Amino acid sequence: MDMALLSTIAVLLVSAFSSGAKAANKYDYFQFVQQWPATFCHHNPDCVRNPPRNTFTIHGLWPSNDTTPEKPCVGTPFSPAEMFAAENHGLKDYFLPQAWPQLIARFTNMQFWRTEYNKHGTCSENKLKQTEYFRTAHWAWVRFNAYILFANSQIHPGGDYHKADLEQAIRAVTTMDPLLMCKKIKAMGSDTWLLEEVIICLDVLGGQPVPCRPRLSTCTDPTIYYGY
Repeated sequence: MDMALLSTIAVLLVSAFSSGAKAANKYDYFQFVQQWPATFCHHNPDCVRNPPRNTFTIHGLWPSNDTTPEKPCVGTPFSPAEMFAAENHGLKDYFLPQAWPQLIARFTNMQFWRTEYNKHGTCSENKLKQTEYFRTAHWAWVRFNAYILFANSQIHPGGDYHKADLEQAIRAVTTMDPLLMCKKIKAMGSDTWLLEEVIICLDVLGGQPVPCRPRLSTCTDPTIYYGY
């Protein structure tokens, strides 16, 4: 193989590596996505037998981009061995099962965490390695659990609420507007919007709330049902 061809291959490899490294770090903020288990299980027949109550659980911590569409993440795949390391015993066996449980009965927590990390977490690898990523997600859940933020404003499961009041309950703590997602169902012949997800946007290290990029809410009615 001549030197000119070797040189070309080397340039292509360097270019590919550089492109991948940039892709892994190209995000402007996180979407911290919490799901309400009661709504998830309402329309999912494969839900776990006893879903968590009195708490929102984590759906994901998603690196997101202000200016360009998100691309497939480039980074090191999820490592079960790292999750089983002695220093992560509490994270794997206690903290994440509470905060980030699998709600689909046929899959395990570890499978859920692997899927979310490979799809989303690797995008933030240049700032947060795997363990840091999951610890950051858990800490966000501790600080910004939507169930607690709603309860602080006397909003409890079991009734209809104005969308604006739900948003204000989150904004009272984060100072930023959340994104609310709903599941529309038919109830007694009319449409009802069930609160499904609350999205709070965080900075690139997952520490502080920041404005979300505008995104169409699926809660298109001013009244939302938040219940069991």
